[in-house]
Amino acid sequence: MTKYMRIITFFLLFAIMLIFGTIENIKGVTYPLIKTEFNASWEQQGLLVSMLSLSYVGFCVVAGIFLGRFGIKPSILCGFAALSIGLLSANFISSFFTAGAALFVMFAGFGFFEIGVNALASKVFIRKPAMLMNILHAFYGIGGFIGPIIAGLLTNRAGLNWRMLYVLALPVSLFLLIPSIFVKFPESREEGGAQEAAKRKTFFNALENPKVWLLAIILGLGVTIEMSSPNWGAMYFQDIYGLDPRTSGAAFISAFFICFTVSRLVCGLLVERVGYMRFLTATTVVVLVIFTVGFLMGARGIFLLPVLGFFIGPLWPTIMAIAITHFKKDAPVFCSAMIAVGTVFYAGIQYLVGLTNRFFGAAWGYRSALLYTLILLTMLVILGKKLKIEKESKNEINDSGT
Repeated sequence: MTKYMRIITFFLLFAIMLIFGTIENIKGVTYPLIKTEFNASWEQQGLLVSMLSLSYVGFCVVAGIFLGRFGIKPSILCGFAALSIGLLSANFISSFFTAGAALFVMFAGFGFFEIGVNALASKVFIRKPAMLMNILHAFYGIGGFIGPIIAGLLTNRAGLNWRMLYVLALPVSLFLLIPSIFVKFPESREEGGAQEAAKRKTFFNALENPKVWLLAIILGLGVTIEMSSPNWGAMYFQDIYGLDPRTSGAAFISAFFICFTVSRLVCGLLVERVGYMRFLTATTVVVLVIFTVGFLMGARGIFLLPVLGFFIGPLWPTIMAIAITHFKKDAPVFCSAMIAVGTVFYAGIQYLVGLTNRFFGAAWGYRSALLYTLILLTMLVILGKKLKIEKESKNEINDSGT
């Protein structure tokens, strides 16, 4: 890859992640407006959110299989195609059902982006992958922060309806689609001749590797802990302590994401210096302590728990960096399998959190994050031991070879 192409590829990676975060997270503004316009019930709204989650999870799996067969570039182009169709169709929405259909297609695009962008990053982030992956995913956080603000300004002050928010995002998507068509991305499937091609791994080959499953479970647990505060925190403080979700709850989530994004921007270099496994283990212990103290503080925990964002932020990118350095040339396909399985695992845990709230009381859904953090810490210890044993075995082989 030439220096010029490398610069464009880096630009596309960060730009795609930024618009991914921006467009996905304007839902905080558009979802209530959609519900109000079509007079949808809470049951219908819940069904919509569940359907979109299933769309994202399902298309992460589809995209993982697709990438293993066709490569990185077609996967990213499919993401743009689905996103653009969904954004364009927003202007023709006339019912709650068609709104759901348009959003379903958009979330399919997000699924392809999740797999394609991380696979591309695994090919170009050769040096200091943890630092670069942290910065890359910080751009999603920046998008998640500015998206609702822009959407709020356009709907409140400019008087635009929620459809126009999606329609106005279409030119941005097309602007990034054009260079994506012409830029030559590095593809594992293009390396070597016919003999090498026969050795290349597919999505299903990746699923035969036990470490893919171990890393996928760790990834799923990491996302569970990452999203526990945004998904359940505001409701926890409303239902248990009577705090207003429109003021205290909104401030809680905003503070969490500020800490979360700042962490990904500044912690990457620290991760490289400390070491991936050491950093992950230490950070998870800190998260466990903050959760425990925050819950013991009762209502005052709302001032401490947002700090979790700073320590949780680096989890996903650092786990991906471990996969990149471990799987090397097979990283794009193996990482896509990890993300797909991890996302399904995360979705299943979210359902368990809902059941926890139902059967054990509203206080225990969010608090169950303590249990999942403890399980994550255990899995990290197991992974660390496995990687250490493998490293020692390779050193012994190298020593015997010399």
